[in-house]
Amino acid sequence: MIIIHQMAKVGSTAIYNALKRAGIESLQTHNLGEQHLIHNIRSFLNPMYPVERVRNELALFNEQIIASKQIELSRLPGNPRQKIITLSRDPVIRWFSALVQNFSFLKSNVDIFFEEQNGTSPVDDLESFDCIFNAMLEMITQSDDTLDSHEFSQHFLQKKHLESENSNNILRQIGAELMVPFSWFQSNIMDLTGIDIYAQPITDGLLMTGNKSFDLLYIKFENLRRERIRTEQVISEFAGKEIKLISENVSHGKEGFDAIQELEDKYYPLFMNCPNIRNSIYCRHFKYPEKS
Repeated sequence: MIIIHQMAKVGSTAIYNALKRAGIESLQTHNLGEQHLIHNIRSFLNPMYPVERVRNELALFNEQIIASKQIELSRLPGNPRQKIITLSRDPVIRWFSALVQNFSFLKSNVDIFFEEQNGTSPVDDLESFDCIFNAMLEMITQSDDTLDSHEFSQHFLQKKHLESENSNNILRQIGAELMVPFSWFQSNIMDLTGIDIYAQPITDGLLMTGNKSFDLLYIKFENLRRERIRTEQVISEFAGKEIKLISENVSHGKEGFDAIQELEDKYYPLFMNCPNIRNSIYCRHFKYPEKS
């Protein structure tokens, strides 16, 4: 079994289906280990977390329990090392993609945010999301700290950015997905496996490494299209069977895509040029920005 452990919206479905076609069992996971699973349950119980989203994520949660068990078994003496594939992606583009993915769950709260800030209803999705993107950008630029720092986390979670506490909560809900990549490799790879990906140089967006309990393959999302043949070769070597990739789970055509796509053209350079984002360890190590 191979665990595809990643932060979501990084191309893992294409890898999962490629492994399935090759007859290799795999699991897609975002959070592994006891503490992360407990955090998932707390998120499910949060009043801000939509019930439909909980229903949609229960199958993933079950797979994460199974994968967490596999992780623990791999630590036992004599057991084979667990193979793990992980990926990175441009953090701002990934955020926009995640917003499209969860658009139906987020739209009503974003409309409420607009109404609380402007005293009127938005004309359309473009206007409501433009309002909250602008507020998010302003919140980021109010801090001098990078998004991977403890200081910025405190700024994001505890500072009152707007008069309405409900608006603050909605802003944090929308911004939470942007924050994910900046701590993900520390809390989900280093803490889980003991492998510090930031301590190892990465060549051409690919890295194979490991220790006594784990074999780890890192892939830069952008390689899935730009360097497909080379990426297929590396995955095949890692998996022990020939792998062929086909693009999967694309956002085009989903609800909210057109509005978010238009706003991406406006806001991508504004967010990515923020020193708080551009100078983060994540962006420097994985060499972002790299819009493709």
